[in-house]
Amino acid sequence: MAVFWLFLVFFVLLLISATPLLGSFNIKGSLEFMLILFGIFFVGGWILFLCFPLFS
Repeated sequence: MAVFWLFLVFFVLLLISATPLLGSFNIKGSLEFMLILFGIFFVGGWILFLCFPLFS
Protein backbone atom coordinates (compact mmCIF):
# COMPACT_ATOMS: atom_id res chain seq x y z
CA MET A 1 0.00 0.00 0.00
CA ALA A 2 2.91 2.33 0.67
CA VAL A 3 4.08 1.94 -2.91
CA PHE A 4 0.68 3.07 -4.17
CA TRP A 5 0.91 6.30 -2.17
CA LEU A 6 4.49 6.86 -3.27
CA PHE A 7 3.54 6.37 -6.92
CA LEU A 8 0.54 8.68 -6.45
CA VAL A 9 2.79 11.40 -5.00
CA PHE A 10 5.17 11.07 -7.95
CA PHE A 11 2.25 11.25 -10.37
CA VAL A 12 0.80 14.38 -8.73
CA LEU A 13 4.19 16.08 -8.69
CA LEU A 14 4.65 15.16 -12.35
CA LEU A 15 1.32 16.75 -13.22
CA ILE A 16 2.21 19.89 -11.25
CA SER A 17 5.59 20.18 -12.92
CA ALA A 18 4.08 19.65 -16.37
CA THR A 19 1.56 22.46 -16.03
CA PRO A 20 2.34 25.89 -17.45
CA LEU A 21 1.72 27.60 -14.11
CA LEU A 22 5.33 28.70 -13.88
CA GLY A 23 5.11 30.11 -17.40
CA SER A 24 2.30 32.45 -16.38
CA PHE A 25 4.74 34.41 -14.24
CA ASN A 26 7.38 36.50 -15.93
CA ILE A 27 10.23 34.91 -14.05
CA LYS A 28 13.49 34.46 -15.89
CA GLY A 29 14.33 30.79 -16.27
CA SER A 30 10.86 29.51 -15.34
CA LEU A 31 10.63 27.37 -18.48
CA GLU A 32 13.98 25.74 -17.81
CA PHE A 33 12.97 25.11 -14.19
CA MET A 34 9.67 23.58 -15.31
CA LEU A 35 11.43 21.29 -17.79
CA ILE A 36 13.99 20.22 -15.17
CA LEU A 37 11.20 19.40 -12.71
CA PHE A 38 9.38 17.45 -15.40
CA GLY A 39 12.55 15.49 -16.21
CA ILE A 40 13.30 14.68 -12.58
CA PHE A 41 9.81 13.41 -11.85
CA PHE A 42 9.53 11.59 -15.18
CA VAL A 43 12.75 9.68 -14.52
CA GLY A 44 11.83 9.15 -10.86
CA GLY A 45 8.43 7.81 -11.84
CA TRP A 46 9.95 5.35 -14.31
CA ILE A 47 12.50 4.17 -11.76
CA LEU A 48 9.70 3.65 -9.26
CA PHE A 49 7.63 1.81 -11.88
CA LEU A 50 10.50 -0.45 -12.91
CA CYS A 51 11.57 -1.17 -9.32
CA PHE A 52 7.99 -1.79 -8.19
CA PRO A 53 8.58 -5.48 -7.29
CA LEU A 54 11.40 -4.50 -4.94
CA PHE A 55 9.01 -2.55 -2.71
CA SER A 56 6.34 -5.24 -2.44
